[in-house]
Amino acid sequence: MGNYPISPIINGLTDHDAQLITLHSDNSRPPSKKYRLMRDINDHTMNDFLTKLSYETWDTIFSTDDVNIMFNSFLDTYLKMFYSSFPLKRVHIKKKHKNWITLGILMSCKHKRELFTACRNNNNPALLKHYNSYCKILSAVTKEAKKLNYADKIKMASNKNKTIWNIVNLESNKTGNTDKINTYSFQL
Repeated sequence: MGNYPISPIINGLTDHDAQLITLHSDNSRPPSKKYRLMRDINDHTMNDFLTKLSYETWDTIFSTDDVNIMFNSFLDTYLKMFYSSFPLKRVHIKKKHKNWITLGILMSCKHKRELFTACRNNNNPALLKHYNSYCKILSAVTKEAKKLNYADKIKMASNKNKTIWNIVNLESNKTGNTDKINTYSFQL
């Protein structure tokens, strides 16, 4: 067991003071997932789903006059077909390489989080002023690091226009993924 300091917080209510315990942790973030669960939807699975829908008799749905029971029965049948036709699969999440993030920026971000926690637990105006100025400086440093990294990429690129547009799309959160979305109509 460790040494956990406990102190009272006087809130002005007679005998209802709060207790503050300070816990020190080396790893405050849970480990990130390396995969995401997604449904496998393609032409084959879509055709399988449509076939299952067309062969369903739907008799169990209309066996009662209660609308709630009818809906729940329909939803249960529909979801069973949906889940069987479109199974979940693990998709590996590719880590985005941000070359502009240096060790110094990572350490500064960690210090910024520590300052934020200190400001949240304290009403010291000097500490809040220091935190705000630290945030402004860190923001300026990250902008400059990005600018230098992108300037190097453009300088080294063989097709400068394409590289510039890739950077613009990256920064504006636009992806070059122009997959068609197939729409299927079916009749029950």
